[in-house]
Amino acid sequence: MKGHTHIAGGLLFAFLFNVPGYAIPMAVIGSTFPDIDLSFTYYIPPKGVKTTLFNTHRGITHHPAIVVFLFLLWVFLMNKYPQYKFYWDFLYGFWVGYLSHLVLDAMTKKGIPVGLGYYPRFSFKLMKTGGTGEKFVFGLIVVLLIGVIFLKANPQLVENVFSSFKGLIKVS
Repeated sequence: MKGHTHIAGGLLFAFLFNVPGYAIPMAVIGSTFPDIDLSFTYYIPPKGVKTTLFNTHRGITHHPAIVVFLFLLWVFLMNKYPQYKFYWDFLYGFWVGYLSHLVLDAMTKKGIPVGLGYYPRFSFKLMKTGGTGEKFVFGLIVVLLIGVIFLKANPQLVENVFSSFKGLIKVS
């Protein structure tokens, strides 16, 4: 996925996961952070160099274990030091953004690693990075993001819509 798609996905996840407004920038940072490996690894290792989690793009920084670790760290800190919730909200935002990155990359053909090595990988194989499928997903994310922001800004509207359906559904 391209950076703009990850940023849009991070923002969408931030709103869906109720990240506090002051921590949303951390969701944006988290949504692009896994690609930091591009600065110190090979996109494709040179011929004769074995691909590992530590020498190529979508290696260790794209492993779901990182997301699990960040979540468990956030849960631990929230339980152990609840008086610092304000600070832990930034970690929560970062975790949500990181999660969004892995979910989006799992939609690509290359996917994300799930084992102890570079392989095996998990992928929905829905699109190619930078291809038409990604452009469609980006557009869909933007539309959903606008809708979610609109609905969060107008909670009374959501309540009115759902209350109008109450009369239609009979529970006995």
